Order: sequence, then C-alpha cells, then structure tokens
Amino acid sequence: MKYILVYAHGRPLAVFELKQRDIKLTLDDEAQGLSYAKVLTPSFPLVVVANGIETRILAAHSGEIWEPATPSEEEFEALVASAARAATGDLKEAVSTLMGSNPAVWVPAVRAASGELLGEMSGSRDDPLLPFVKDFLFPRKATSFAVRLLQEGRRFLLIKGAPLVGKSSLLRELVLRTVASTKLAVLFVRGDEGRGVLHSVADLLSGALAWPVTADEARHWLIQVSKADGPALVLAVDGIDPRNEAIRHSLEDLSSPVFGQQLRIVVTVDDAVAKELLQNSSGREASAIGRRIDEAFELELLDNEEYQAATEVFRAWRMVFQHGADSALEHRVPWMLRVIGGSYAPQPGDPDDVIAALPAQLSLDLIRHTRTRFRDDELCRQFRAVAKAILDDVEDDGLRLALKLEAMSTFVVRRDTLLRFLQSAEIESLMSRGYLKSAIHISNDAVIFVRLPELVASEISLLLGDALTERAHGDATETARWLVKVTSKIPLGETVAAHAFLDAAHIGGGVPLNVIYSLVDRPPKKTSITPGLKAVTHVPNVGMVNMTFEEDGSFTAEINGHREVISADGDYGAPGMWSDYHPWLILSHLAGQPMATGHEEDAIRIDLELLGIIASCPHVLRRPDVSFGGSGVATHHIDGYGEVACHKAGIVEPITSALFNMLSREGQDQEAWIDRALESESLGLLVRIDIALREMTKLYDPNQREWAARILSEKITPALQEAFSCATS
Repeated sequence: MKYILVYAHGRPLAVFELKQRDIKLTLDDEAQGLSYAKVLTPSFPLVVVANGIETRILAAHSGEIWEPATPSEEEFEALVASAARAATGDLKEAVSTLMGSNPAVWVPAVRAASGELLGEMSGSRDDPLLPFVKDFLFPRKATSFAVRLLQEGRRFLLIKGAPLVGKSSLLRELVLRTVASTKLAVLFVRGDEGRGVLHSVADLLSGALAWPVTADEARHWLIQVSKADGPALVLAVDGIDPRNEAIRHSLEDLSSPVFGQQLRIVVTVDDAVAKELLQNSSGREASAIGRRIDEAFELELLDNEEYQAATEVFRAWRMVFQHGADSALEHRVPWMLRVIGGSYAPQPGDPDDVIAALPAQLSLDLIRHTRTRFRDDELCRQFRAVAKAILDDVEDDGLRLALKLEAMSTFVVRRDTLLRFLQSAEIESLMSRGYLKSAIHISNDAVIFVRLPELVASEISLLLGDALTERAHGDATETARWLVKVTSKIPLGETVAAHAFLDAAHIGGGVPLNVIYSLVDRPPKKTSITPGLKAVTHVPNVGMVNMTFEEDGSFTAEINGHREVISADGDYGAPGMWSDYHPWLILSHLAGQPMATGHEEDAIRIDLELLGIIASCPHVLRRPDVSFGGSGVATHHIDGYGEVACHKAGIVEPITSALFNMLSREGQDQEAWIDRALESESLGLLVRIDIALREMTKLYDPNQREWAARILSEKITPALQEAFSCATS
C-alpha cells in the first residue's frame, strides 16, 4: 500500500491510498486513508482510495463518498471549509483509527519513537555527558527475566537498584531485544520529565508520526490498544521520582482496570526511594501502585556470567582486561565499565591489530582520563561546589548513620548542604540535564545523588590537594589522620587520596613527603574478634546490614529483618579482622607514580621505596568486598607469616598493579631493585613481583616478554621455592 499527497496551487487537495490491482478495497482502507487526511496539518479535504480497477473519492470531514452534482471550484471551497470545521473534533478519532486499528502501523511508530529517543541519549565513547554509548551495551540477566514476565502477561513490573547500577541500560536493552518481537512493542519513556507519562507518550508519538498528539488523545489510544488483539504495548518508564505527583497519578491511571491486558508497564526507580513509591503517605499501607505491581526485583552489580559477557563486548571494541580484573568490584559496576571503555579504547586511525590492555585494578588513570574528557569549565566549577558539599557532609558528625554508610559507596549529599555551595537554579539545571538526581533517603534526609561520579571524584582530589598543601607545614601525623578519616568515608576514597598528593605537588611544587611517611607508619593491624561484637555496614543494592560476631569468627547478618549466619573459614586459626588498611591502600596507588627527592645525581626514588615496603605486606591488601556476592580471591595461608595471593588469581591488589606498571615501564633498568627485593627475603614482596612478571610475559613487546621470563626463571622462581620451603618447614 502506498500513500501520495496531492497539492493544487500549493493547497492540500487529496490523500491517495493506492493498492495493488489484485487487492480488493475495504472499509478499513477508507478508514485508514481518512485518518491520515485528518491528522495532517493542514488537513486534506479529499481521500482517494484506488486499486487500479475501482476508485473511491471520500470527503475527509464526513467519510462519505464525494459525488458533487457539478464538481466546481465553489463545491471544492465548501468541502475545504467543512473539513476545516471538523478537523479539530475528529482528530482524536483519526489518531485512534490510524494508530489503534492496525499493529502494522502503530508498532513501527512506537519502535521508531523509542529508537529516536534512545538515539538522542546516546553518544560516542568519548562523550561522558550522555547516558548511553552507541553500540556499547552489556547484556543483563534481569532483562531476560523482564522479557519472560512480560510475555507471560504480567502487567506491571518494578525494577529497583542503586544509582548508576544500569537500570536505564536495562530498559534500553529491553527495547533493542524486542525490535523483532511479535508479542511485545516497547515504548521508552523518560520518567524524570515532570508532566506525567501520558504527556511523554504524546510527545514521543508526535515526534515519530510528525503530527500533534495530545495527552488525552494518547490516553484514548492507549485504552484502545490495551484491549485489542495483537502485540502488547510495553511502556518502559525510566527513573521515576515518587514525589512527582503527575508521574505518580499517571502510573496509577495506566495500571488501573480501565486499561486492558495488552498494556504493560515496566518502571525503574532508585532503591533509596522505592519504598516511598510502594507505600501510601502514612507509610503503613501499600499505595495503589504497590498493590498493582505484579513483580518487583532488584538490579544488582554484574555477576560472574554478566561480567564475562561484558568482557566480550570490550573485546569487540578491541579491549581486553588483565588477568585478575574479575576480582575487582569496580569492574562489576556498569558506570565504571563505561568510563573504562571510553578511557582506554583504541582511537580512530590506530592499526586494526592494536588491542588495548585494561588494568586489572582501578588506578589513578581514572582521574587523569576524566580531566581530559571534561573540558567544560562551568560544569567543572559547579561540580567543584558539589565536591565541597560532599566533603562538608562527610566531616559532619551529625550525619545520620544510614546516610553516612550510603555515602561510603555512592556520591550523595544532603540538599540543604548543597544549597550552601550552589544556587537553587544551578541545582535544578544540573538535575534537568541528568547530572544530579534528588531523592528522599531512608534516613528521611532530602538528598542529591551524583550522576557523574568520576567528575566529582576528580574535583574532590583537587580540593584535598589544596588542603594537603596547606596542612603539610603543620603536624604531618594529624594531616595523615585527617586524610584517612575523610577519604575512608567516600567512594573511590583511596584512589582520590592518592591522586590528591599529585595535585598537591602540582599546586605547591612538591609532594608532602612528611605526610607520606606518616601513612607508612600506619600499617594494617589485625584485631581479635570478641564474641558478641556488633558492627554495621552498607551493602550496595541491599542497604544497612547489622552484624553480630560469634566466638568462632562467624557472624549473623541481619538485613531488613532477615537473618543469615555467615560461616568463618576454620583453616586460619584464631578469628580476627584486619583494620586500618586504608593508609596502605592509599600508598598502594601512590607507589605506582614515579617520585624522587634530592638532587638529580643522588636522587632517591620514593616510589621504589614505597613499592618495597607496601608490597611486603604479609596479607592480601585490597578493599573488602562488601557485596556479599563476591567469591573472594585464591590465597595461600602460611602459618607464622600470613597469607599471599595465588598467582592463578592474577593481579588482585592495587600494589601488585603498581609493581606491574613500574616493571613494564622500566624493569630492565631496575634489576638492582629486584636484587634488593630478593635480599629482603620478604615472601609477600617476592610473590607480588612474581605475579607482575607473569603478566609482563603476555605483553606485545618481545623485549619485555623475554626479560620478564628470564627474571622469573633465573631469580624469582628459585627464591620463591626456597622461601615457601622455609615457611612451611
């Protein structure tokens, strides 16, 4: 079927609906042509339906066959006037007829609207200000689960999760996975636009169909589709704010019995505000939305299978992770993977055989790359203010415990605090662009979540660098204590703190070595666990977890009233826990940066000294995995010494990553340093050098590979065999 618009002297004359000769004309054909004529602006007075054998000429305003006694100009003018008078009143009917009567029409229109909106929200891998990257999407199990539930006929799904865990990407994947489905057609709708879902649906259809559609017309059409045969229409509403009354009322309306089974809804919401959506204003009963939801489930960080699928996406972009990357919690966070992909991807013009090797552990490159990608001075100024507000909250002893724990894993700030650093209009502008998001926290605080965590981390580093420069002239021990206290309470804290030393060097002309020495003097400590010891932590996507320890080292975890006993590993002797590890984690990152003191001819390499000290730590030195879903890393426990990472686990510690960076950069010039490491007889240091060299044997440069293999066979392996023999004898 083809449609042709015919004009006479620049004025609309007729819509021609042409069919093949062997296809009989029907009343549905007339209705379809009339619908097109009425929704066009300006409307067309005539509709001509023909198949080469039969021709019908209809008056658009009435739908009747047009058979004037004398087809004159006056008759035509009267027809145009009648069409104009009827156009407004008939538009709702025209939209319903055009969109609702035939899935062959409305399904492509819905998919086109979703595709256009997702296209507007997608940019290149070098554009960090848009939510999505073109052709870059990690498949999630939750998407398959949602598709199955929708195909089974579930009408209302709720997907909750922590900010930036990938909820928007899940809906994007839902759209893409159903583009050829005969059962589902998904319309992607932004839930943060304040006029309500129906207005958003109307706007999307207006753009896709190139004619104006009102919210009332969209609702009328949705009712029609919801009760018709054919594919189900799925409204995928992304990121709603329960306090937005228009959005809330829209969802209550669309989930009501007024709409039929063929209209289905999927809504995403941040876990911090999900409770507010599901309960009424008193908080004692379920809301209308809460009663109607068929299935609510949590989107969590990437599990092992999802991580492996993500690595395949990276491989298609010519990027591979170092061995050990699967142990890094950061690599299970979707926003972090997006940042990593944009930072390390081969550039246009690079040879096709060039593959980027992605570091196994998070490094200071995160902040360096962020500063090359964010060039908007005004945006950086505003995020500097956000960073100041976050630090102000962190140092406020009055911050409620629930929010204090949340702030350790997510960049979040109280709205009242932020208003002291940014004007209300600036906050609203940042929220409208998707860089900030407001919520009512479980602590009952009005808060703002940061949607560009890498940028705020960069700005916090600059602020701390300023403060280090000022404080370094005072008490170094107190300055180190302050730095640890502040950065242990924010996400990416050890990375931000380490980079702050580099910023301090840039600002003040030198690294505050006295503070570094004070951090060295604070190695991790092992403390015994006394029965009945109570602790509390925050687990991403779970919330607050209360823990009570038993005599054997096991503990009872209580989460939202549910209790679970977590067993202790009985192979390690008396139970205990490592504490105060944050200072050496900071130094683990800092040790990978070349630093020297003294004159050039007798300069002392501070970074090499740090590598030797920190890499000698007699236990695995990494941030604890608080996800309660991690599988840990393979280690060797050595009585009387401690534990070391197994080489089969790869690079699982930042300090080992720092060793790899130094050795791959200048290893052949540092054999003397390796000889000193051998003389130290530190088992931890030898094991970490061994792992770093093993990774070097995989590098592209044959000289690096051969050197690493030689050092391993001639020096490190024999020394390790002797050290393990002594340790176990």
